[in-house]
Amino acid sequence: MSERADVQEGAGGEPVAADERADVPVLGETGPDETGPEETDPAGPAAAPSGRRWGRRVLLSLVVVLVVVVLAGVWLAWRGTQVAAALADAETHLGTVRDAVSAGDVAAVGGVLPGLQDAADRASRATGDPVWRVAEHAPWLGAQVSAVSAATDAVDALAHDALPPLVDVAGNFSTAALTPQEGRVDVARLDAMAPAVAQAHAAVDAGVSRLEAVDADALVPALADRLVPAREQLVELRDRLEAADTALAIVPPLLGVDGPRSYLVLVLNPAELRSAGGIVGSVLEVRADAGAITVGAQHPARTMGRPDEPVVPLDPAERALLGDVPARYMQAVTATPDFARTAAFASALWTRETGRTVDGVLTVDPVVLARLLDVIGPTTTPDGTTLTSDDAVETLLSAAYARYPHAADSDAFFAQVAQSVVAATFAGGYSGSALVDAVGDVVGEGRVSVWTSDDAVRERLREVGLVHDFLADDATADVTAGVFLNDTTVSKMDYYLDTALTVDDATCTADGASTWLHLTLTSTAPADAATTLPEYVTGGGDNGTPAGSFTTQVLLYSPRGGALGEIRVARDGGEPQSVGPGLREHAGRQAGALTVRLAPGETATLDVQVTAGAGTDEVRVERTPTLQHGRTGPVAVCGAAAP
Repeated sequence: MSERADVQEGAGGEPVAADERADVPVLGETGPDETGPEETDPAGPAAAPSGRRWGRRVLLSLVVVLVVVVLAGVWLAWRGTQVAAALADAETHLGTVRDAVSAGDVAAVGGVLPGLQDAADRASRATGDPVWRVAEHAPWLGAQVSAVSAATDAVDALAHDALPPLVDVAGNFSTAALTPQEGRVDVARLDAMAPAVAQAHAAVDAGVSRLEAVDADALVPALADRLVPAREQLVELRDRLEAADTALAIVPPLLGVDGPRSYLVLVLNPAELRSAGGIVGSVLEVRADAGAITVGAQHPARTMGRPDEPVVPLDPAERALLGDVPARYMQAVTATPDFARTAAFASALWTRETGRTVDGVLTVDPVVLARLLDVIGPTTTPDGTTLTSDDAVETLLSAAYARYPHAADSDAFFAQVAQSVVAATFAGGYSGSALVDAVGDVVGEGRVSVWTSDDAVRERLREVGLVHDFLADDATADVTAGVFLNDTTVSKMDYYLDTALTVDDATCTADGASTWLHLTLTSTAPADAATTLPEYVTGGGDNGTPAGSFTTQVLLYSPRGGALGEIRVARDGGEPQSVGPGLREHAGRQAGALTVRLAPGETATLDVQVTAGAGTDEVRVERTPTLQHGRTGPVAVCGAAAP
């Protein structure tokens, strides 16, 4: 066999060297001028080894990435185990902290603080390394890891920023410090607590805000089941600290830490309704100086002077809707829905009566007095009547009129009870936490209104729902309508008035949110009220309303920048009839008033269309507090109505 790699046979069979046959055509080869078959890619054979090398590099890279991912996963799993254990320990301590702060026993926090700080430090170390932080940005996994980081940050803020200042003032911190002891509140003690509580509230609030930004629905169940309860505990702690922070900001200045203060306490009687909750039955003067509280002069409102002219100028809308009586009669100062105006009328009338000025005005009603009796215990009036939280409302608004049918006697009894309860509250000697809870309840229902000449304190009071200046230019005015009730019978028949207020789903367009309000008024008076109830209760028919019936002015307001639409009235289930009270502008709102008279057993339902201003997506309602309901009414939102 020939070696073709080196030689080629010639024509005569002689071998020809490879370098000697360069110009000899070989079968299948083409000459210089011939076109041969298509050339193959010269790079093909040479590229094969390169392609194999590239493939190996890719494979190697994938292996490296896989190894890194596995190692990162193992690392995260290890870190996750560490942080889970740390947060579990922290959760146990958090429950103790929450209970201690709720009970006002901050000293108990000192015992668990080192353990909580240790747990927080361990969790922070586990979530603070670069691998963990990078994992926060991974698809799906990032949500889980970020949620754990948020919980860790919240616990760390609690352990290192919020609680240490509280522990430092633990000797001063307690709800008992907010209650009088022998007629005095230690305002210096409260001042010492205030900065620490403010810092703790800010730190916990920041942690709660981050946790509330976590979408629990996007978490795996095991994580969500741990995160949600922890968040709820922190929210409860935040709310307690917020209440304490606000109390410490307002109580010392109200109680004369900077000098003597004086206040009018208007005790309202909802058996004769006014917009703010009832006619003023009694007026008490309370003085505070460096925490010492004394109850001064007390007057039945009915006996106070009634000037011929208003003591405060009234704007045209006020005169048209209410007349000038609120600025002339102490009993009627609450007819306006705006408590800043009530305070102006009341303080001016008091100064006219006594020659003394006051620094603030506040209201309470029999429901508030009953809640206070639940805290301070039963009280005995000068006539020997023992009042408890269970019977105070019925005694003051019904039984007292049977016992004292004459106006002067029943008014005096009402004033004595109010003075007795207020004096016992200011004397102290009861559970501070019980007082805080009771006050929180009645404030939440809008049954206590406060006005003070101190602008800074007034703004803090507004934050906790104690300032009810409905006509003010505040953040909710654009979406809040008003439904207020004023008795025009001059009777005490509203004890027998039941009210119900509902709203339809809101319809929202570019012009704003619109809804229908439905107010139902029902008389539960006995059929023989005209003859069985005292004349002072029924009014005796002296003011145009038959004895046993009552007439109520319904005062309607749109939200600021909004409008009142059609108004209809249906009686005892009949067909609604359109009515057309004259509407007028009042403080940027449309306002109108109509009257409804009810005999015993009758019902009337008012339907009114309300539209808020452009760009709004809800309609809220503020209403007159009654025996059945607080001040906050239902809310209509686009597509749904909230109770």
